[in-house]
Amino acid sequence: MVGLIPKTYILHVLKNGCENLLSDNPDFRELCSKEGIELVQTKDSNNLKSIIRQYRPDILLIEDTVFEENLSNPEISYRSKSCQPFKLVIAREGTSKEKVFEYFKQGADEVVIKDISSQEAFLKIFSILRRKSVLEQNQLTGLPSINRTYTILEHCRKNLSDWHAIHVDILHFQSYSHMYGVSSADSAIRETARILTESLKDINNQNAFLGHLGRDNFLVLCDSGNLENILNLAKQNFKTILNNIYKQEDFDYGYIICSAPKKVRRKEGLLDLNIGVCSSIDRNFLSGTDIIEQAVKNKNKNESKNKKVLILEDDFDFASLLEETLVREGSEAKISQGFNSLLSEIEEYQPRTVIIEVARLGHQNFLELSHSLKTLKDKLSLKIVIATNIPGYKNFLDAVADVYIPKPYDLETLLKEVRRLRFSNA
Repeated sequence: MVGLIPKTYILHVLKNGCENLLSDNPDFRELCSKEGIELVQTKDSNNLKSIIRQYRPDILLIEDTVFEENLSNPEISYRSKSCQPFKLVIAREGTSKEKVFEYFKQGADEVVIKDISSQEAFLKIFSILRRKSVLEQNQLTGLPSINRTYTILEHCRKNLSDWHAIHVDILHFQSYSHMYGVSSADSAIRETARILTESLKDINNQNAFLGHLGRDNFLVLCDSGNLENILNLAKQNFKTILNNIYKQEDFDYGYIICSAPKKVRRKEGLLDLNIGVCSSIDRNFLSGTDIIEQAVKNKNKNESKNKKVLILEDDFDFASLLEETLVREGSEAKISQGFNSLLSEIEEYQPRTVIIEVARLGHQNFLELSHSLKTLKDKLSLKIVIATNIPGYKNFLDAVADVYIPKPYDLETLLKEVRRLRFSNA
């Protein structure tokens, strides 16, 4: 049975008549076999690209005579761009330091002398693999980085019939990073890596994999039997870290207030996992990149498809312009008849976003209205934009608003916030 994690391959490039080969030594082969390392031989130095793509070796072990005869052959110097490049190891007779140095100058990562013992040769090879493994780790989390992850993805795509790719990023991460700083953001990423790792701890290593694609992006690979359990554990456990990474006041409120250009203020929810899944049953994928892009695209299924915007604005000409512009952008828009009918219009029209200009109503009356708006927000997943010349953004955001825009403002500022709320999945 082919596992989720591919074998470690050493591709040995040789030619007819080569003697004293490491890959022919039974003791060396046995030591490799015990560590799950498979040795593959080839004499076809003119088609190495296709062979490398087939096996995706961790080490390209090449006899010194073959290497010297093929220095001008681009196949020899080929390094796959879709995976962590292999380590180029030269096997040679003798210990001439000048020759060894020349090999390093010509692109070798290591030189192995063939007349050493099998155990010494294996330890040297194992050390190379270990260093390669360290280089493939993300320095922040210690998880396999993007190159190793792509190698596993390619293995799954080509060799397995049952796999699921789970792309995970962190909702509201950018806002959190701006508010709390880079150090706290790094801590949140490490905590996320720990939570995801714990969600896989009871699963055999051959049936699950976790990679760190960079910053707040992770990829989990698993079979269908473990998918639901991983998703449930990750979501449940992530909530347990929030109390540790937020100030108590922000945690108690359940949101933070973020600054945006033009003195706009936004209410952002606490961090949460944003998850998209694709699998081998969806379609035939062209590459590892194709798989990740599809998993990310599938997250859009969680986004609101509601395009409706209800506009409550004193200036009818401006309200008409806003309505027309929103419709031209692909939204549905309607101008409210006024505060007295606002609640009934929301229940009937069921918009995604309500834009309210509150100057005429006044702050106190708005606070009274906000109690009813809160009920509708929960019921309809409603987003509320307050556009006003009344100062005190925190009062409005604490009451019910998701965005506070101070007047005067330009149309594009308002449209930008409406777009963002429409495609927000939280």
